[in-house]
Amino acid sequence: MKKRQLQWMLAAIIVCGLAPVTMASCTTDIDNPVVTPDVPKPEVKDYVERMYPVVDPQNSPQGMVMLRFYNDMPSVAYVSISNFQSIMYPGTTVQVVKTAEHQYALTSPCGTAKVDTANDLFESNDYEAFTNMMGMVQPGMPNTIYDALPIIRWKSLDASPKQVDVTLDYGKYGIDIREDGENVYFPFATIADLYTDSYMHMADFNGEAVMVAPDGAYSLDNGYPSFFITPILKETRTADMADFAYRNLCFTLTNFFGYPGRTLLENKGLKEKGLDQALQDYGKAGQMTRELLQSTNMYDFISGTVTLGCLLCDEGHTNTDVTVMSDFSGNSTFLSTLNGIKNAKRGEFGDICPEYEPIYEHWVGRNALADHLNEARAKALGEGVNYYKVGNTAYCQFGTFLCDDSGWRKYYKGEGPKPTIDQYPNDWLVILVDALEKAQNDPEVKNFILDISANRGGSSDIVHENVLTGQKMKSTFEVDRNLDGKFDEKDKDVKLTMNIGVLISTHSFSCGNLLPALLKDYGICLLGKKSGGGSCAVLYSPSADGFAYRYSTHRIRLNNLKGENIEEGIEPDYPLEVDEFFDIPKIGKLIEDFYSR
Repeated sequence: MKKRQLQWMLAAIIVCGLAPVTMASCTTDIDNPVVTPDVPKPEVKDYVERMYPVVDPQNSPQGMVMLRFYNDMPSVAYVSISNFQSIMYPGTTVQVVKTAEHQYALTSPCGTAKVDTANDLFESNDYEAFTNMMGMVQPGMPNTIYDALPIIRWKSLDASPKQVDVTLDYGKYGIDIREDGENVYFPFATIADLYTDSYMHMADFNGEAVMVAPDGAYSLDNGYPSFFITPILKETRTADMADFAYRNLCFTLTNFFGYPGRTLLENKGLKEKGLDQALQDYGKAGQMTRELLQSTNMYDFISGTVTLGCLLCDEGHTNTDVTVMSDFSGNSTFLSTLNGIKNAKRGEFGDICPEYEPIYEHWVGRNALADHLNEARAKALGEGVNYYKVGNTAYCQFGTFLCDDSGWRKYYKGEGPKPTIDQYPNDWLVILVDALEKAQNDPEVKNFILDISANRGGSSDIVHENVLTGQKMKSTFEVDRNLDGKFDEKDKDVKLTMNIGVLISTHSFSCGNLLPALLKDYGICLLGKKSGGGSCAVLYSPSADGFAYRYSTHRIRLNNLKGENIEEGIEPDYPLEVDEFFDIPKIGKLIEDFYSR
């Protein structure tokens, strides 16, 4: 998921109505001590502070930020919670009040929290509100998933229960929250992990600059840019960084993973034991991964992110391999050496973790099925066909819920005309709307087939749960169904009179899985093969070194309307073999049969 993407919900509604500053230590001349009681001694600091530029993914200046480096961890950047809030959500800050020894109350624009610096605890009864930045997307919006395709607008969010007390025990992982009597200081990567949201608002530090994504998903179309990654590409990293980065990774993936239910480490008690113990208990493959992740050799560390990705593979969303999320082209020599070492370590891992191979082969098989379906479609209907009609049945397909939605954004800002199929032939929404209009205006058409059998997914909204808090969520959105650029009563008048059927397969993943889940709940006919799962939304998370990785997030684990996890996939009402997927007359009859029952 590289950018703001399809709202599968939209498809459902459209289709079915629904200068460094260093403080030096004081010294004493023992041979000739001088006492000057009227002159206070300089305060001894155990840190240095330095100013760093803040940029966006296009390397445009976004201001400056002060970071601290403590003497016991000189490579690990710390940031005050107030300064961090200000760079993430410009114009805002966090108010910090000391309430007792080592106790602080924090108030952000949307929520409150408490910090115990003696025990390194963060507590809040609504941590998602405390870290909420979605007001930059739409005023008043809570911290929920939202792809912000402009034909939809957030309306409400219901959570059950409304609030849940959450305590994040950073001390358990040796992560030190620090204080100076006026503010509290988190390791930069630690607080960045807490703030990163499903819209892809994020921050990362590479040793030279802080990068933020003020436009969220719009800013990260191509992952981390070369200018930001190149300074990190050194053969070694410091011992303090290697140690901290591993502990921070263990905290993040233990507490913030979405636990979809299909990964190897979940079966080893990841949630109960934590990542570090789960790796130790996994055997040679886990122990190898653990050693690589803690290495001061950068090539070995990156190889460890690859093998960890195998142990956390959920066949599409989670990928901790930091090379996937970054542009390494700025240093071809580093990349060449890395690829050789990485491939060798991956081969060694495969030899000691044979249980991963069936997962990998299943993943490959899903992709092969998509290729087979695409070939069969081209043979039956023609190459590159998005709309097709046989008799009383119309057919529409698009291969992804990802698209360039710049045309829609311009339209809703009044800066351009409504997008058309001629202007945006690869935009899923344009394709779908164009096909529906053609079919609806054709008096012969009684049945409409939407083919997402080879659709590789996207991001999603609506019914989900927070795995960390256990809350069940339901988001409500307004949709400009008539696409006139307005949200009004006329949108309710849009109705389709055709019988709708949806083709799915094991390659129908993520949104391609959630769309049929929703449609099944509303009684829409499904045909093909069981969909491929993918119930969690995805986060891009910063590593302490400055890289990024991707994982299924605890914030959004998608459900059907009964509140059930849909990771296992959705069964079709009518199973089909591949050679039947594009027999349009046969599928049309099956759809008619479904709605006549």
